[in-house]
Amino acid sequence: MRSHELLALDQNRYDAMTSGNLEVLERLLADDLSYTHSTGIVESRSQYLDALRSGRVRYRAARREVDRLSTYDGCAVMQGRLTVQAELDGQSIVAKTLFTATWVRQAAGWQLAAWAATPNRPGPESPAR
Repeated sequence: MRSHELLALDQNRYDAMTSGNLEVLERLLADDLSYTHSTGIVESRSQYLDALRSGRVRYRAARREVDRLSTYDGCAVMQGRLTVQAELDGQSIVAKTLFTATWVRQAAGWQLAAWAATPNRPGPESPAR
């Protein structure tokens, strides 16, 4: 897959997250997804989708900046920065994170297999902007 195609696919994921389109998200997330939030909480695919389905988590906006995208045979690793506006249990939050996203080619097409985020706390060697 070409880099611009993967970036477009990832943007589709963010669009689905912010619009609440779970049907699209279900297609883009691997069955064995491991989703590590910047809080350190790790969720499976079903746990992540259930949090969205129940309304416990509502993404309002997301701005992603990709710093690096490496592609391999059947796998792609994306790293960058993300600012998310969301509601968590009714509370508005803004999270600024660094992330690594791993996409894999499956029978169903390219899917997100792993997500790991950490708070982006600017420091002397931080890539924060």
